[in-house]
Amino acid sequence: MLLRRVIEHVKTQNWTAVAIDFVIVVVGVFVGLQVSNWNVDRFREQTEQTYINRIREDLAANREDFQQRAAYYKQAQTNALAALAVLDAPPESIGDQFLVDIYQASQALPRELGRDTYDEILSAGGAGAISDVSIRKRLANFYRGNRAASSRMRYIPPYREIIRQILPYHVQAAIRAACNDQISTGENGEPKITLPAQCEPALSPEQTAEAVQIVLDYDIRRDLNRLLSDLENKLSSAQLVIDRVNLLDNFLEQHD
Repeated sequence: MLLRRVIEHVKTQNWTAVAIDFVIVVVGVFVGLQVSNWNVDRFREQTEQTYINRIREDLAANREDFQQRAAYYKQAQTNALAALAVLDAPPESIGDQFLVDIYQASQALPRELGRDTYDEILSAGGAGAISDVSIRKRLANFYRGNRAASSRMRYIPPYREIIRQILPYHVQAAIRAACNDQISTGENGEPKITLPAQCEPALSPEQTAEAVQIVLDYDIRRDLNRLLSDLENKLSSAQLVIDRVNLLDNFLEQHD
């Protein structure tokens, strides 16, 4: 329609009208490009904000996960210290609780740090997903900086294997039946695992005495000391990750 009108104006040599038509075309193209660029920028900003919101959701899950792990390993540490405290007691005075303590001290929760959204951002090309360089740097430093903590969380000291080798199977089975991990599921399907503080395995006095003597004869003191050192590292690592989560979450909140 506009092209036909321009042709007619040229034929009639109506140059003023031609100039007006030309301006209309240029302005229309300019406005169209601006609208297109605005839509692209708006879509990029929406995508970026969506990723940031999802990262913050992941951070909340990370915080809860490491708080859960800290509580789990704190209980294992309590059991380990209790077991260490009675190693020098007369064998006849040591009961079921000692067996529970040495077994529960060996429990582990070697999960990985959740980073699904960050991996998705990397697969999208980083800058294509989040344009803000400062945010990309903070995310990279956060996930890179937590590798050591994740490695310490995955490490399982020899103590766990030793206890499962020397403790009679029926004793282990009785302890697991009464003292096993308490597991539930969160609203997003994530596991929630706790280590019970108290439990009473169904063991006869004879079974208890036999198992206690086996453990005392093996002398688990050095391995228990190494386990306690590892548990201390795990608790420190868990708190470090929680602190780093809070710092990054606060940073992202300020950039909303």
